Formats: sequence, C-alpha cells, structure tokens
Amino acid sequence: MKTRRRQSAFSLVEVMVAVFVLSVGLVGLARGITTALVSSKEAELYNQAVDVADNRLEMIRAEDLFSDGETEGESGLFRWRQTIAPAGIDGLHQVEVAVERSGSSGALYRLRTFLYLAPTETTVDGMRDPARERGRGRGDRRSRNARAQRPS
Repeated sequence: MKTRRRQSAFSLVEVMVAVFVLSVGLVGLARGITTALVSSKEAELYNQAVDVADNRLEMIRAEDLFSDGETEGESGLFRWRQTIAPAGIDGLHQVEVAVERSGSSGALYRLRTFLYLAPTETTVDGMRDPARERGRGRGDRRSRNARAQRPS
C-alpha cells in the first residue's frame, strides 16, 4: 500500500511575500537612520552657532568699553553680526548677536541681551576718566570680587 506523505515546504508566493515585507522594513530602517543622522548634524551646527554667539557676547563684555553700532565677522563655518544700540536708559545698551552659516542666508541663532556701561564722567580738568567710564576703579573691582567670593 502506498502512503502519501505530506511535504512541508514554502511556496513561491510565501517567499515573495516574506521578501516584500523584509524589504519594506529595511527601507524604513534606512530612512530612520538617515533622518537621525541629519537631525544630529543640524543639532551640532546649532550648538556651534550658540557657542559662537555666546563667545561674541563674552568678548563684548571683556572689552568693557564697547560702542554703539554694528560689527560683522567670521568664526569658522559661521558669520556673525553684532548690533549694539542704546536702550533708552543712560548706560544701558541692547546687544544682539546673530549667527548664520557662511554661504547661507537667515540667522541660525540670535542672542539678545542688555549690557550696562556706566555713563561717561569727566574729571575736574575736563578729561575723561576711563576707570570711571567702566563704572569701577581698581579698588572697586577687588572689593566687588571679594564680596562675590564670600559665602552667604
């Protein structure tokens, strides 16, 4: 007597469906990885632009004798433009630093703040006193730093 055994194997249709599902999954995975890499690069550029603006602002603070107006420059891959304008109160200035990527238009990052520079004072003989223009003399700077370091 002949017994028939059932053969277990994949049909061509089942293989084609499995290959299609696998290919759709791989395309989605590749697209997700590409999107993640692009987003990571954009975030890195944005963080670098923030650093450029912050460094520019610290340079303005370090100069201690800044003047109103607009200045431009470059730093690595970025162009920056700083604008210093009076804020309506004696000694208070509005500072804006805009950073954009070299070769492109539109700011990647804008930093706006206010800085205070004591109004210009003159001495008895009519000459300007640079220490007073900065709002402090040497002794004032030491005492201010001492107060800042004292624990509360």
